Amino acid sequence: MVGKCKSLVIFIAVVGITCIVLNFAGIDTQVYAQDATNAKSRECPLDKGGECSSDKDCSKKPKCDKGGCHNIDKMMDLTRCAKKELLKEKIKANLEKKMGTKLDKIADLLVDAMLNEYRASMGCKTQKAALENNIREVFSGEDE
Repeated sequence: MVGKCKSLVIFIAVVGITCIVLNFAGIDTQVYAQDATNAKSRECPLDKGGECSSDKDCSKKPKCDKGGCHNIDKMMDLTRCAKKELLKEKIKANLEKKMGTKLDKIADLLVDAMLNEYRASMGCKTQKAALENNIREVFSGEDE
């Protein structure tokens, strides 16, 4: 009896901890890690196409869904998504107006730094290739 209770308590603890971790990870992912392609498919339900994969699936739905209640929910979700996108565009325009010249200068500095890194890496690659060729020549040459 004690063994069964102990197993049940451990099971409940594991399930509870798993739920807490998944809940925290889900909230964290939604808030911090939304890239444009994934966020659009998660937030905008009408991007996925048709609502039913077959007529058989549609026949199982309640009458309200066939009449359009489900579509109204999708349209409301789409409206919320559009509001978020519009707010993002407004924020971008506001940042451009208030900080545009500074951001342009920062972008120029970053692009120049990236190009310098690229040029330096190309120089290292040519030096490495020359070294490899010299070593191959030494090994492929006749013994003295």
